[in-house]
Amino acid sequence: VKVLVLERREVVGGACVTEEIHPGFRCSTLAHSAAPFFPRIVKALQLDRHGLEFITPPVKVVALATGSQPLCIYNDAAQTVRELQRFSTKDAQSYPEFERSFARIGKMLAPLLTMTPPALEHPSPGELWNLGKLGRSFRGLGKKDAYRLLRWGPMAVADLAAEWFETETLRALVAARGIFGAFAGPWSAGTSTGLLWQAAMDGSAIAPAAFVKGGMGALTAALASAARSAGVEIRTGTTVEKIEASEDRVSKVVIDSGEEIAARAIVSNADPRTTFLKLIDPVCLDPSFLRKIQNYRAAGVSAKINLALSGLPSFAGVDKADAPTKLSGRIHIGPDIDYLERAFDAAKYGDYSPEPHMEITIPSLLDPDLAPAGTHVMSVYVQYAPYKLKEGDWNSRREEFADNAIEVLSGYAPNLKELIVA
Repeated sequence: VKVLVLERREVVGGACVTEEIHPGFRCSTLAHSAAPFFPRIVKALQLDRHGLEFITPPVKVVALATGSQPLCIYNDAAQTVRELQRFSTKDAQSYPEFERSFARIGKMLAPLLTMTPPALEHPSPGELWNLGKLGRSFRGLGKKDAYRLLRWGPMAVADLAAEWFETETLRALVAARGIFGAFAGPWSAGTSTGLLWQAAMDGSAIAPAAFVKGGMGALTAALASAARSAGVEIRTGTTVEKIEASEDRVSKVVIDSGEEIAARAIVSNADPRTTFLKLIDPVCLDPSFLRKIQNYRAAGVSAKINLALSGLPSFAGVDKADAPTKLSGRIHIGPDIDYLERAFDAAKYGDYSPEPHMEITIPSLLDPDLAPAGTHVMSVYVQYAPYKLKEGDWNSRREEFADNAIEVLSGYAPNLKELIVA
């Protein structure tokens, strides 16, 4: 197949790029974690031959809470159990089965991630065969896990976390994965589904931490290199103006220079609303399909702050000697379920959260080439930040928002402000 990739920016990567945020400081400017990234894709494309190198810290996540000790979840389940013993014997006993149950359910759901949804009215024999295999896999779960899967799907993730654990910080840590990137709070119905789908990707209830050496841009650079070596042509700095259709099928794209490029298959990785309402003439679409696309919801709730730091911040409760290890994975700010729900309350009414949930990484701890010696870069996901604000817009309120987030973060890292270079 002869493949042409058209990229609007001057660099490929989209949400996975590494850029200089201040002279000498490089950071993954949007997506900051490579977990999960399917091992079979890495193997099939031989991305290791194209410079891709993953870094996996021993700590998945450390959850910070003012007035109490931080809680660490390790890649090693036994080490996590020993850590949980300091907080709750009951939680330490529950954790291994919690992990095993999600691993079993995730393995059963995983094929759905790459399966084309069947045609409901007239499924083909191949689609029926795949559904049959899925049904057999579901039966293989066993009665207990099958019951859990059916019951958890529509459940609020706060309820799921409470079924397993009594420590508030641990409950919030579990719930945070179910609401990450979603316009929903931990008490919203169906948020456990997000947790289940992500467990299908990596087999874990609590998200692992995995970084790419050189930042996330190194991942997409490796993908681009593998594509070019297979004969793909990649054009950067090229904006697609429209997709033209004839006889009920797409036939060509028109780019900003006026050039028309014919193709027998066109794949768009723009969002559905942009693809079908802006790039394709709506008259080419079936009226019922057009109505569905017009009502397609995609409400953004996350903002990203990247910091260049002159040194490593001191986090309350984290010993200086342990800091390089404990801070090497993800850092969770959101001490309890109610805190996460209050953060969502602000977004419901079109404002950002005055006390937001944050997921933080300091990638330069494991990849020192990202910053000058002795300095660091910090990547902060802040939730909730609604895409459309009730008052003002992001151009006028961005600095106010960042100042507020840094003020909240300073409650956990008191010397943060004095370390900020940019």
